[in-house]
Amino acid sequence: MPSHRDAGLEEVIRSSLGDEVDSYGVVVKNLVNGAVAEVNSHKRFETASLFKLWVMYEVYKQVELGLLQMDEELLVTPYYAFWDAGSLPVEVCDTLTVREALWAMITYSDNASGFLLRDKVGLGNIHRDLQALGLTESTFRHGDVTSTAADMVLFLEMVVLRAAVSGEASREMLDLMLAQKVRDRLPALLPPGTEVAHKTGNLPEVNHDVGIVYAPQPTYIIAVLSDESGEAQLIALLSRAIYDYFNR
Repeated sequence: MPSHRDAGLEEVIRSSLGDEVDSYGVVVKNLVNGAVAEVNSHKRFETASLFKLWVMYEVYKQVELGLLQMDEELLVTPYYAFWDAGSLPVEVCDTLTVREALWAMITYSDNASGFLLRDKVGLGNIHRDLQALGLTESTFRHGDVTSTAADMVLFLEMVVLRAAVSGEASREMLDLMLAQKVRDRLPALLPPGTEVAHKTGNLPEVNHDVGIVYAPQPTYIIAVLSDESGEAQLIALLSRAIYDYFNR
């Protein structure tokens, strides 16, 4: 979608982040008129669990190509179970279907499911598809899984405009993101009932949330990446300030 700068929204972002602004990469895109606000949009961050969005895309692509089936079973070996942080829906040495692993990976940010699916579809395939999609600031290699707010918004725009793999695949991806259970950032301070299709990511040194907010005026994409740990509240406050700007 063609875009133009929204200087007023950019000022809202900078004011909300205050002295922490240099630690953040933020992009917001209005899906009605294409207005965009950017702050450090090309700053690279470790993705943390945001990488699971790319795994999700690759799963749907390989299903579309007939290389993978949604009901195919994946074995949770002790290696994968090691990464469980309490969200794995089965016991070690049990199986998950690809569809069940997708659900756990996106809605609960389950690590074991994420690594199972990543290895099933192939790290190299994911990296090559990122480049083919135009996410040239993103990398997905062992020891180097990074992205920018600009690339995350580009990816989400493909999904929300039903251009990621196919219209049906894009709809299913949005449904998974709408079912997200970790809601302490972008949705936390929004009016009750506001739909947000999003994915969080956090490590000791990073804290992210990216998604689509279905607001009354308008629907918009937002990506907030940070190298500040434990700053969920600031992301929530920023999210509400942006919502109020659009719906004032």
